[in-house]
Amino acid sequence: MADKSTNVNGDKLAFFKSGAGFYKDGYCRTGPEDSRHLSIAAIMSHAFHQSEFGDNHYQGIKAGDRTCLSAHDFKACIQEMGPDFGPKVFLSATDKKALEIVSLKDLKKYTHPKEREAATGFPD
Repeated sequence: MADKSTNVNGDKLAFFKSGAGFYKDGYCRTGPEDSRHLSIAAIMSHAFHQSEFGDNHYQGIKAGDRTCLSAHDFKACIQEMGPDFGPKVFLSATDKKALEIVSLKDLKKYTHPKEREAATGFPD
């Protein structure tokens, strides 16, 4: 299934972290049985973890850890936090189905600096 999934850029969905994701296969992909929509590949931020959006569902995950975030939690979070405080997103590993909930424009505001640099060839 993961080999047919695409990311928000329309490319093949990248592997993110062993054991991560709804299917625990290392991909941040979602399906009909995933009510939380764990489709956003991100580095957990301290502010997100401490917020009401990160308190119950992300037990055992610390700031700086890679995880697949709920698109619903991410959207609610970014409405309250700016890009400096929100989780940093890896677009290459974020399922295109996240776009059903969060816009690509918003996801790009939170793109992890290393991924942004790899895409452009220039550091921020």
